[in-house]
Amino acid sequence: MAEVVAVRCLVFTGISRPIIEEILRRMIRTIELRSAHNVATALKAEVGNCVFLTPAKLHDLERGTAGIVAEVVGKEVTSHSMFFSSDRYIEESEMTVVRLRLNPKCLGRVINLLSTGILDSTEAEIIEMSYYDAK
Repeated sequence: MAEVVAVRCLVFTGISRPIIEEILRRMIRTIELRSAHNVATALKAEVGNCVFLTPAKLHDLERGTAGIVAEVVGKEVTSHSMFFSSDRYIEESEMTVVRLRLNPKCLGRVINLLSTGILDSTEAEIIEMSYYDAK
């Protein structure tokens, strides 16, 4: 019997199922992350890192959550500034966007959460799921 090895991965939550399916079929190779918790995690990602993408929301992430495991093969960080003004005030808004180019590896499942938080990176130990475990 083969030994099950857990891999430590950065976790991106709230990724839509159609996007995950497109990544698996290699129709999409790059994702753009805009939500605060995913951007905080993506800023720590480096080329060669293992990442885990799941449709589960951050507050629903727990042992057994399924998703896909991918390798980061490229990273781009950009910031946008927008200005709104009226006769009485000027408002500036900034948004940081992280684009990650991914190479999908396998289906996976969370076995242990290591860290979660809105402005902190989200990490977990992930095991590969066999076809028969992917329910």
